[in-house]
Amino acid sequence: MKHFEDLIFWIREREEIRVQKELGLPRPWTTDPILDQYRFCNVYREDDVVTKWLFENWMMPHCDEDSVAFAMVVARMVNRPETLADMGYPERWSSTHFIKTIMDRKARKLKVWTQAYMITGGYSEGGKTKEVIIARVLDGAYLKLQKNPITKADTLEQACEKIKSPGIGTFLSAQVIADLKFSPLLMDASDWDTWCAIGPGSTAGLNYLHERPPTKTLTEKQFREEVNVVREKIEAEIGIVLCAQNAQNCLCEFSKYVRTKYYGGRPKALYVPAAPTLPAR
Repeated sequence: MKHFEDLIFWIREREEIRVQKELGLPRPWTTDPILDQYRFCNVYREDDVVTKWLFENWMMPHCDEDSVAFAMVVARMVNRPETLADMGYPERWSSTHFIKTIMDRKARKLKVWTQAYMITGGYSEGGKTKEVIIARVLDGAYLKLQKNPITKADTLEQACEKIKSPGIGTFLSAQVIADLKFSPLLMDASDWDTWCAIGPGSTAGLNYLHERPPTKTLTEKQFREEVNVVREKIEAEIGIVLCAQNAQNCLCEFSKYVRTKYYGGRPKALYVPAAPTLPAR
């Protein structure tokens, strides 16, 4: 595979950066100028700052509750711990409370969202504010999950389909599944290691490895098969064990790295140290 050594380098170096950072060592944590200058997600998604906060404050304390699946939908739609801490864990969903929390933060000139995940599928309500639109999207997701809840019998793929609703597409649904798979609800899913949802960044990563144009489209079947081949090859090469969703995440970040190093591209975000996050209410 072309660029496979670059993928291995990226995984090793990005993980070493995480370890040095968590030990409190001073920068620079790498001699690689691309990894030093730009923001890249961790090798393991569960090491990301927002994911850690969600696990510690929302998911694990409520992991046996029926509300946890929808709560993680709310969490990933907002994706900013400070906003979620103000909102509090949604044991009972209230779009009114959701909108009020957002408006209160806006009034205080505080950040509300991140740009990680966006509503999809052409969903819009002309003239409405973003918080009102997202509240309506969440209303629909809440009703759908009430009628057809995720159960321990579901595969990750089946659970993802249950989350998808107007405004919430495959990508965001899969991010919720990447959280819920660590809860009792889905921790025993038969496709825990092998399932992942197709995405443009990870597709580009696979295309770089297979010397195809980065924008070439793949079928879901081909995509999933290739991701699993890559994750098995990574384990054989350097002993790092990844589930398919983490391998997919690495491929997405690796595609940014390769594009920058060889093809004149540039990641969107510079590295900025994360601010401390608040405990949940």
